[in-house]
Amino acid sequence: MAKNFNLTVEKRDFSKKPRQLRAEGKVTATIYGHNFSPISIQLDAKAFRSAYKADKNAIMQLKYDNDTYSALVKNVQYGLTTDEIFNIEFYRIKTDEKVKVSAPVNIVGESPAVKAGGTLWNPQTEIEIECLPTDIPRSIDVDISGLENFEDLITVRDIKYPAGISPVTSPETMIVKINAPTGVIESPPVSEEVAKLA
Repeated sequence: MAKNFNLTVEKRDFSKKPRQLRAEGKVTATIYGHNFSPISIQLDAKAFRSAYKADKNAIMQLKYDNDTYSALVKNVQYGLTTDEIFNIEFYRIKTDEKVKVSAPVNIVGESPAVKAGGTLWNPQTEIEIECLPTDIPRSIDVDISGLENFEDLITVRDIKYPAGISPVTSPETMIVKINAPTGVIESPPVSEEVAKLA
């Protein structure tokens, strides 16, 4: 489930350009959402990067003056040629209202068809889901142990989701597929091939 990180933020100092703030180890950002007047802020870049790297869908508890705002990271702007963070957008949330986020796909299990020589193809690496902020998973597990034949696939509809989580991505979207080895047209008796490799 979603992690929580505490970040201390402060009012944006407009007397300094973003470049100057970055040189001081800070990054500009905006908090908005839920009929909430946008606030321009700045925060420690290193602290944010550490939290965001740990979990991109984490709930960020933004401590601003005497208030604390629960927010999700909506967008991170990077430099054109570096991974330096230029700006952040925080979307304020209410913990009792559902949100839509993209969760990364986590492949688990071993496919008999892969053991028999097939290649795992994973064209969709994220799934958009809807759930309460406290139920946001770090990833969505996709079990490929049931893919026994070449050309077998798993769509969004086939995945078992944790309680409280609903997929938003189209049910027919393909997540993984087992491609046959070059030159193989029909699926072989995989059970026999796996038995030889076992």
